[in-house]
Amino acid sequence: MNTSVSGKKKKDTHDIKEHIKKLIIGEYYLPYGHVWDLHRIPKSKLCGNVDCIKKRAISILTSTDKESEIYRQLIYTLSTHTAITGLAPYILARIRAEMIEKSSTTAVLEYYYTEVKLKKDWWKKFGYKKAVECYGDLIQLNFAFSPISAYMTATGILESEMSQARKTLVATLQSRLLKIVLPFRPFEITTVRDEVAELIIDFSIELRRKVIEGFLKFRPRKVGDIFNYVYQWAKVEASDLEKFYSGFSTKMEDYIYEELFIAPYYLNYYGIININFFRYDLFWEISE
Repeated sequence: MNTSVSGKKKKDTHDIKEHIKKLIIGEYYLPYGHVWDLHRIPKSKLCGNVDCIKKRAISILTSTDKESEIYRQLIYTLSTHTAITGLAPYILARIRAEMIEKSSTTAVLEYYYTEVKLKKDWWKKFGYKKAVECYGDLIQLNFAFSPISAYMTATGILESEMSQARKTLVATLQSRLLKIVLPFRPFEITTVRDEVAELIIDFSIELRRKVIEGFLKFRPRKVGDIFNYVYQWAKVEASDLEKFYSGFSTKMEDYIYEELFIAPYYLNYYGIININFFRYDLFWEISE
């Protein structure tokens, strides 16, 4: 490998790691993704604070531009399928966005043939990079997370092997809540009403922040030791979401535990806390 390219890659990953550490310490916000998931996000899209993250996430749900539509199509797939892997979901999202723009079955099939089927090499070399950029942005904005268990052994994360791994995204609460507001019909734009988008984004991101705040403030011995701290906050803040999602509060414990069990892995990965992976997998112990 060219040494200048290798050096730039190392600098990029170092910069991303430092960027995320500042978000964690300064904003209590942690995207659940690795540097190899996030390093292709363009600098123009990187957010240095939570306000930027919320504004961009809301804009993606409410804007009518084509890029936002592609993002929403991926979010819709995540919300209904729970996880996506590889390039195919991104290609399908592009095709669905084209359907909304052209509203013609013939035109869409022609687009698939000329822009996908005849350009397989382009998709492997350049299209994949666009997909990875988009996937990383979805992680940054809390629409998805990268499942750390896929990249981990009892002795730790195998960073040297992961740059070649197929990208896998899993739906967050923020994506799953969109399931009932996105349309099932083709050729229909998937924008979300402003007030609904704001409720979903604000609650989901603040839940993540409350979890991270709990770990940093209380340094609990076990992951469950800060459950009540987060739950008491969530119980109050969920009241507005109840208007749109009947019974939302009854599932609150599940939502909180999902966040609580993932957070220590990534706090360790970014050097904020130190855990023994083997012990944590067995006993959920963060420290002895």
